[in-house]
Amino acid sequence: MSRIRAVVLDFDGVIAESNAIKNGAFEEFFALYPAHQESMRAFHQEHHAKPRRFKFTYYAQELSGLADDTEAIEQMAAKFSTLLSDKVIRCAEVPGARQFLEEFHSLVPLYISSMTPHEELLRIVEARGLMPFIKQAFGNPPHAKDVVVRQVLAWEGLQPQEVVFVGDSASDYEVALNTGLVFMGRDSGQAFPDVGLTLYADLHEIADALRPLL
Repeated sequence: MSRIRAVVLDFDGVIAESNAIKNGAFEEFFALYPAHQESMRAFHQEHHAKPRRFKFTYYAQELSGLADDTEAIEQMAAKFSTLLSDKVIRCAEVPGARQFLEEFHSLVPLYISSMTPHEELLRIVEARGLMPFIKQAFGNPPHAKDVVVRQVLAWEGLQPQEVVFVGDSASDYEVALNTGLVFMGRDSGQAFPDVGLTLYADLHEIADALRPLL
């Protein structure tokens, strides 16, 4: 294996223990639309790894019957952000996350790539005091994870095998697989494909696995 020279980290379930908080926020959100609550929940579960605006677009179309209801989508996005942001700012970190960032940011460039919308992600990362450790954070929309990976490779002048992607979901694994990155999976309780992946309990364990590769 090549020496690792950069790390890209997911946020929810990797740095912050926020997966359950986000699922709870979706349940609160669905309750605002009782006539459509079950169909909204089913669509969310079927498209769990999709950006939230993708889901809001479907919900708005279902509620209004319009092919494009931009105003409703924006209202949904604002409601959901209100339900969620402060909770994610205050939630517990994944054990070892801050120590990981403090240790490795001076050794290799660290990037965050998340499914949280970009401006909201920046507010959360800033409020949690993590900006000094991160070279750049990217939220989706507008920055899809595979696009972020390719951008990082270009900026850093690296080959895919020189970069680790730390994620906690099957969609994160697919990004790493499709872009050629080394994958390290954090076990946050989400399902992974049965491909013999080694999963790590927390960022302490991932740090231990990463140090010999630098």
